[in-house]
Amino acid sequence: MAEPITYTLSFGMSKPNLSLTDDRFISQGPMQNVDVPLSALRYFGVSPVYNQVNTYDAELIVAWDEAGKRKSKKIYVRQADQSFQNFRGALQQRRPDASLLHMNPKEAQKQMGLTSTNKLAWIIGLAIVGLILLIVAIAGAWSAMSS
Repeated sequence: MAEPITYTLSFGMSKPNLSLTDDRFISQGPMQNVDVPLSALRYFGVSPVYNQVNTYDAELIVAWDEAGKRKSKKIYVRQADQSFQNFRGALQQRRPDASLLHMNPKEAQKQMGLTSTNKLAWIIGLAIVGLILLIVAIAGAWSAMSS
């Protein structure tokens, strides 16, 4: 059995550690432990993200099937790191049918059935603004009724 191919990125209190063995994809880190057989891996791709501190510049997105359900995980990476390029290349070599690296990141996420991080942030932000406006409207109606 060959040595696992690994990639580690340290930033802040987080330190994702990726390992690729002959038959498993493993990600260990705070709140993102994943250990799946390569045969269960459905898709993987890389999507650029904006990070003001420049500790990472992309997300490795993996989707797999587990107990009849689709699961996915987004893991921060630095695309320019040679060790990540080696990891990504080995993953693509072992599962070329699951690779969406040739696709536009937005289209790849759509094919995976995922919402982009930026889109999710907008949805959450708009929901919070909507909730605040609703509370203000209810408070205004309540005070108008009691006058």
